[in-house]
Amino acid sequence: MLMLSVGGILFTSMLLLSALTLFQKGNIEDRLLDNNLAYARKLADTTDRYLVTAQRELAYSAEQIKNLNNIEQLKSEAERLRLQSGFFNSVVIVNSDAIIAAASPESLNLVGLKLHSKASVQAIEAKKSYISEPFVSAAGNYVVFISQPLFSSSGNYIGYIGGTIYLQKESMLSDILSMHFYEKGTDVSVINDNGKIIFNSDPKLIGTNLKSVPDYYAEILKKQSGHFFGDSKSGGSLIGYASLQQADWKIIISGASEGVSRILLETVVNAFWFTLAIIVLTITAVTVFATRISTPLEKLAECTRAEDGESTIKKLSNIKVWYKEAERLKDALSLHLQIMARRVSVLSDEAMKDPLTKLYNRKGFSSSLKQYRQSDEHCVIAIDIDHFKKINDKYGHDGGDAVLVAFSDKLRELCLSGHVICRFGGEEFVVLLPYTDMSDASTLAEHIREGIEHAHFPYADKVTISLGVAGFSDNENDVYAVLRKADLALYEAKRSGRNKVIISAPQETTVS
Repeated sequence: MLMLSVGGILFTSMLLLSALTLFQKGNIEDRLLDNNLAYARKLADTTDRYLVTAQRELAYSAEQIKNLNNIEQLKSEAERLRLQSGFFNSVVIVNSDAIIAAASPESLNLVGLKLHSKASVQAIEAKKSYISEPFVSAAGNYVVFISQPLFSSSGNYIGYIGGTIYLQKESMLSDILSMHFYEKGTDVSVINDNGKIIFNSDPKLIGTNLKSVPDYYAEILKKQSGHFFGDSKSGGSLIGYASLQQADWKIIISGASEGVSRILLETVVNAFWFTLAIIVLTITAVTVFATRISTPLEKLAECTRAEDGESTIKKLSNIKVWYKEAERLKDALSLHLQIMARRVSVLSDEAMKDPLTKLYNRKGFSSSLKQYRQSDEHCVIAIDIDHFKKINDKYGHDGGDAVLVAFSDKLRELCLSGHVICRFGGEEFVVLLPYTDMSDASTLAEHIREGIEHAHFPYADKVTISLGVAGFSDNENDVYAVLRKADLALYEAKRSGRNKVIISAPQETTVS
């Protein structure tokens, strides 16, 4: 009876799965085609928004430039525009004679170069917002160029400001088009109105003509959007495409037809396991046997829901398993818990450190302080980099970050191994000196000040600091009071001329 029941259910299940395969294939193809069309439209809309925003930023910069004689202003505006949002890989300001007056980055060495490209000629002739066809720039990169005209205060045309977007190298546009969550085998291409590929995940295809769907080439160029299922000559692809509004480009999403077979197979497999579950439920004997199988698995599942890793590992070792699969699962779970425990420990340590300088942050300072709270013979030094805002303004945040990293490394050199060095935020640092009196703390503070003053830093070259020193014993072991006193001493050092050490004490003294 058991064999007859199982045989009958299996035969019925095979018929059902065959019918499912027959009717579901067409539905899956239609769904994937609709998905590719929707995704192409979404990417087209996103790319349009990107181009609109890029043009707005160019228009804003164009409003700031009324003459091309102030070279420093041109350099500053070109650099600001390039770094502000990352829309452009490079920015140029060109006069009406097609000569570059300013460029960012300056490492391209384009200033003074006369442009002869078709994009530059058309930008000057149009005297309005312009998006070029792809071309090879003066720096040798395959790019798309977006420009905005420049007018003097009297309304005379004096040139244009433009930004380039790399097509074969990394850019924000390539990031937008490349970051998708479709399965492997899905291809995203962008073509212009001549059918030339201006973007593809394979850089070798950029600049070539579209050849993947020759039978539908004319249809793609003619219609605004659509989808179709390519024949075997076209590789059996599921094609969806949509047009941009801001440029004569089309987004093409091409998915391999193997995806249909894969989804269909997954559906069949899922249906098979569902019918298999029915078979198991109809067989009483199997139910009893399944109970014995599931018992150790349930215990293992309980272990996966536990929060305490160490106790769970101990509990896991006491679970008895009587078959190899459960034993392997137990070993795998034990290994997973050990790995997770180590990762949690690492993450906990990372949470207490500043990601830029690798010094302790405020949380790390508080955690480190706990082991010294039984004594009040400690001191803190509050440190602030003088005129750090000028460094940021002059060299940008990249330059400021480089100075912070170099400063942190130098601070480690100047402090002892037992000292706890923290970055509280921005250019503000705090050093905890366990079991150190005020005299030694002030000596170390002066040592740090001199060491920083004579050190060399990237970008800024020379950096000075202001320091404030306070002791726990003078503030009844109140950490907030100590930090406040150290900050007050630090502000006094800044107020009185910077590059100083001020000691917080009943009679404050200055070590110059």
